[in-house]
Amino acid sequence: MGSKKSTKRDFDWRSYSRPSRLLDGEQVDELTCGRLSPLLSLARSDGELSLQLRASQLAVYSRGVSLVRVRRTDAGLIGEVDANLRLPHAERAGAERLESWPLDTADDVARLLATVDELRADLDHWRAQGEPIPARAWLLDFAAANAGAAPMLDELVVVDVEYPYGRRKFDFVGVRRTPFVGGAGAFAMPRLVLGDLRYPGRAVGGSAQPAEFGSDAAELSHALSGEHLAHVRDEVGALLRQKQGLGLLPAEVPFERVSEGYPELVVVFEDADVADARFDAPIADLHDKLVTRRFPTEHLRFANVGLAREGAESTDASKLTVREGDVLDYRAFKGMRRRRRC
Repeated sequence: MGSKKSTKRDFDWRSYSRPSRLLDGEQVDELTCGRLSPLLSLARSDGELSLQLRASQLAVYSRGVSLVRVRRTDAGLIGEVDANLRLPHAERAGAERLESWPLDTADDVARLLATVDELRADLDHWRAQGEPIPARAWLLDFAAANAGAAPMLDELVVVDVEYPYGRRKFDFVGVRRTPFVGGAGAFAMPRLVLGDLRYPGRAVGGSAQPAEFGSDAAELSHALSGEHLAHVRDEVGALLRQKQGLGLLPAEVPFERVSEGYPELVVVFEDADVADARFDAPIADLHDKLVTRRFPTEHLRFANVGLAREGAESTDASKLTVREGDVLDYRAFKGMRRRRRC
């Protein structure tokens, strides 16, 4: 008789752990003043590229596609690319076809930068022929628009995207300014944010429905009496500081630490008519799921960004930036949706 299949109930928070989503000190040194500094300079100066930090590795993306990765092995730092990216989307193998080489010298790093340019040119060619843009592109664009460029005015700072913890990979994590504190000082001890981005074309049913996001976020918050939530707070804070040190987030954000307490669950609708009746059941189900999970619903928030937001203009360069007044609680969001139907 075969063994019983695992279910979600079998998840054991007591034994769950994963590597911290941070670079080690040597990797940071290599990026800031060592052999990898040309890669960091390129990522910081080129608006089409996004450098994201992972557990002891980094990845450089273009429009949501991972072009190159740098990770540590026992033999030292190596660069990796997926050779599939040189082929049309329909011809790519299901698994990665990795090409890797050591990054021991300046010439090795120069080869890495040249590969970034080559793969970007290939991707531009395939996109011109209709290759789909991956979902990650929406997340990275949202993160770039909410990276703390104006801490006197910004409501959120997105610290990471595709953040895996427990059962779920959260669309984004970050911090939200402390209420009733003016100016940039509101980010000194901000609140933790677990985020769900409803980008255009994303389904609202199945495992993608907002209620599943709420269920997993509530479970994480309560697991082991908050021990895992404390770990997430510490990791997000450490990642924010590490990104500031690398110039990937602005040093002007006067961050000290993430405040304790429940996280804010923020559901962001991008380029969506939030008054559309198709969102009625998913939003109500999310609220009800949190009640069932004994998560305080006063920490549930919603925002609407993009050209479909109230008062948005097509010339608004910061159309994805979450601004003061954009984040609404459940009751206020219901009222806003009701008014827009009138």
